[in-house]
Amino acid sequence: MDRIARLREKMMVKGIDYVLLGPNSDCFYLTSFREEQMERPLLFVVSLDDHFFLAPKLYDEQITQLGYRVEAYGDGEDPFSKLTLERGRSVYLDDWLPTFISLSIVERYGPSKVGRASELLSPMRAVKDEDEIALMETAVRVSEKVLEEVLPTIKEGLSEKHVSRLIENKARELGSQGPSFEPIVTSGPNTSMPHMRSTDRKLKNGDPIVLDYGIRWKGYNTDTTRTVFLSRPSAEVERIYNVVKEAQSIAEERVRSGMSGAEADSLARTVISRAGLGQFFIHRTGHGIGIDVHEPPYISKDNEEPLVDGNVFTVEPGVYLPGKLGVRIEDMVILRGRAQVMNSLSKEILVL
Repeated sequence: MDRIARLREKMMVKGIDYVLLGPNSDCFYLTSFREEQMERPLLFVVSLDDHFFLAPKLYDEQITQLGYRVEAYGDGEDPFSKLTLERGRSVYLDDWLPTFISLSIVERYGPSKVGRASELLSPMRAVKDEDEIALMETAVRVSEKVLEEVLPTIKEGLSEKHVSRLIENKARELGSQGPSFEPIVTSGPNTSMPHMRSTDRKLKNGDPIVLDYGIRWKGYNTDTTRTVFLSRPSAEVERIYNVVKEAQSIAEERVRSGMSGAEADSLARTVISRAGLGQFFIHRTGHGIGIDVHEPPYISKDNEEPLVDGNVFTVEPGVYLPGKLGVRIEDMVILRGRAQVMNSLSKEILVL
């Protein structure tokens, strides 16, 4: 059964008349079409007996070539005049639609109920099929080759931004659509800030270096982190590194289908807490990944939903001492009863 048909089944069960999506990741999941939502409304509309795009004429031919009907409008036309929804029906909207589009739909069609399309699509997307998994396995192999080729070029005196650009350029050189997000390369005390953007700070002897990066491959993303060093770390830094490594290893070995996201999170968190570093583990253990870099399921202490076979998610514990250093190690795993680690990059301490 194709994905649109599966969505319709869910709509029928829940009594939903229309699902309206912007041209983002949910739309890509259903149609293979993805584009930036601009000031001209661009929507994929699914009803119980029809589906089509509402789009500017700019996209008419492009979408038609994918095999979908397009209700196209030109500049100066009212786009919603092409959207023939029945008033007073239930409408589920893309979570990420711009406010002006959502308000226009609500004001014009007076739906009896407005819901979130993610309630239907997120559970579908969280369970990857074998084609998706095969594609993501290829993506991980290419992604790892990126780091394998960049690591030997990292040296003292290069800036964080320079190394970030090396990763981005190598990702494109190896045939990807580019990075899945701007590579995070931090060094020295900057490593204590998990999502800090790379700066002009130059790498120095003795620095820890956090390399958090991914590639986009045929619409799907990877996400990997390694922490490396420009000289042998001190005994205390090595201890912290090994605690993070052990936390990740135990989580990957012990996570099972049927566990909640919170239970999976606790596998890593308990190791770090017992080492006296719990207060420095300041984020969740992982997140689902696929068409979006961050998507369900979330491996976090507030997620009581069970993990299921076909979930693909990251396992990325970290310890961050403010103003001093941070260590994070991240793999992607597929859940098939147990976790199958997709990455093969070494996690032993690496001194460049």
